[in-house]
Amino acid sequence: MAKDKKSFVAYCDWLESFEELTDEEAGRLAKHLFRYVNDLNPEAPDKITKMCFIPIKQSLKRDLVKYEERADRARENGAKGGRPKTKKTQSVISEPKKPDSVNVNDNVNANVNGSVIKTPTREEVEKEICNNLFTRGIASVSFPVEDLAQRFHDNYESKGWEINGQRIHKWQPKLNQWIAEELKNKSSSLETQEEKEAREFMETVNAYNTHKTLYGEDSANAKFNFDVQPNNNNNRIA
Repeated sequence: MAKDKKSFVAYCDWLESFEELTDEEAGRLAKHLFRYVNDLNPEAPDKITKMCFIPIKQSLKRDLVKYEERADRARENGAKGGRPKTKKTQSVISEPKKPDSVNVNDNVNANVNGSVIKTPTREEVEKEICNNLFTRGIASVSFPVEDLAQRFHDNYESKGWEINGQRIHKWQPKLNQWIAEELKNKSSSLETQEEKEAREFMETVNAYNTHKTLYGEDSANAKFNFDVQPNNNNNRIA
């Protein structure tokens, strides 16, 4: 964690990793997570914790980079006397007028035939991508969420959120097409070796749990050979 940073973002798709664990294993993973974000440099108590924490750690690292970039920009703007004014901002201040059909808030709301169509912010596009991936059972850490959100938002923002002169009423289906195309062209290079090992391990854990439910623990233990020692005091975080 960065200095003076007192919080972090937890993602909904982390649930997939926690759901495959017993309550005891999930507790160890949660404890390992909070030790990590508090800069205690913890060692994973067992392989399950280590493998499950890899995608979580990658998300935290990427968020930290974004946080530090925003902090750097804020410091630079502060040194220059505050956030720089744009020509658009100056014109709005000097020449205020009532809009005919467009209301300007955090994003743009267009009135079409008496109904308000809200265009998304880039952050809303990112959130929708993560939700879409979650329904597909895909971990967002192995997908270029921010890059796709930026490209999608910039593309339709430059077109005024219109196609052939017609206002886009629902942007989510368009985004779904972009996600599907990205997945179609997605190469294995988007996934690090560490992430690949974690994904394959969790797939094995899922298969083990399914087999255990259907055929019993003895059958599952005979079929699968995990490199995980039984839980004991040596495996617990001190």
